[in-house]
Amino acid sequence: MKAHRSLFIYFLFLSSLATAVGQDVTAAKLESDLIKETARQQYTVVKGDTLWDISGQFLKHPWKWPEIWHENSQIENPHLIYPGDLITLNFVGGAPRLTLTRNLNLSPEIKYLPHVSADEVVPLAVINRFLTYAQFRSFAEVNNAPSILSGADDQILIGLDDEFYTLATMQDTEYGVFRQEDDYLDPITSDVLGVRLTHLGEARLVRQDEGVATLKAISAKQAFRRGDKILGTQQTILLEKISPRAPAQSIEGHVLAIENMTLFAGQMDIIAINKGKQSGVQVGDILNIFSQSKAVQDDQGSLTIQLLDRRIGLAVVFSIYKKIAYAIVMKAVSPVQAGDILKSPED
Repeated sequence: MKAHRSLFIYFLFLSSLATAVGQDVTAAKLESDLIKETARQQYTVVKGDTLWDISGQFLKHPWKWPEIWHENSQIENPHLIYPGDLITLNFVGGAPRLTLTRNLNLSPEIKYLPHVSADEVVPLAVINRFLTYAQFRSFAEVNNAPSILSGADDQILIGLDDEFYTLATMQDTEYGVFRQEDDYLDPITSDVLGVRLTHLGEARLVRQDEGVATLKAISAKQAFRRGDKILGTQQTILLEKISPRAPAQSIEGHVLAIENMTLFAGQMDIIAINKGKQSGVQVGDILNIFSQSKAVQDDQGSLTIQLLDRRIGLAVVFSIYKKIAYAIVMKAVSPVQAGDILKSPED
């Protein structure tokens, strides 16, 4: 009887302790500028989660993950997060802290599972793939660049090791070959801000005759064809880290284009925006995305009401030019399209 009573008291103590801890966490969440009031105390990672998704379970602003992430030095590769791992929210001295508990039941197969890095709030693999294949040049630079005239054997498609002609006097030894895509038109002024190019491969100068150059394809991601542009090569600088943050100054702009060759963008898609270096945009800047306001009539048809812009997503800038920049959509509750509005976060 005494044993049962002691056991009951012990469990009552544990229950009271858990309740007290829960109350402390709840109170701390209310006082925190970082943690959502609705944040759960623990979250189990599932397949397909991005670090942004995981952060959003706890933080008001997912990009502030590094401020409260705490790596457990007793865990092998603590910066890697796998499906099945447990993320726990604690408060130490009133400050929030997120920690990881490894799901050991997944070993040894765990090392083969898809994972995310706690160092990458923004997915660098997606961004660097885009930077490798797409390039931006000014309208004047593309317009003045020589084009492929024909293959040396009059072939329509030019592949690796094929020679081709261009009507130009070439000064350098090696060049990039590009396919011209759509112009970037400012949605407000209709000015041409630049031209998007797809990098097809590289070519080397073989012979320079009077006004006609012969080049040879030394690399080819896609076949070259008549009209493709020949430009001096630009070194593609791949990113190793992006630290998202609110812009240093207020920024308002628009989505220029969707870079997946469709009309709409969703999470993890790339967009071009009509603000660049001259507007103070920097790598890592966070911009809220709003759908344009609509005018609707009342049920009598006598009054027109202008609705407010609706926030539909969030993007992070990763590549900047003079008048435009590229950003990756990190959150989208509705499809993002050209013309949508971009604004700096208010908080």
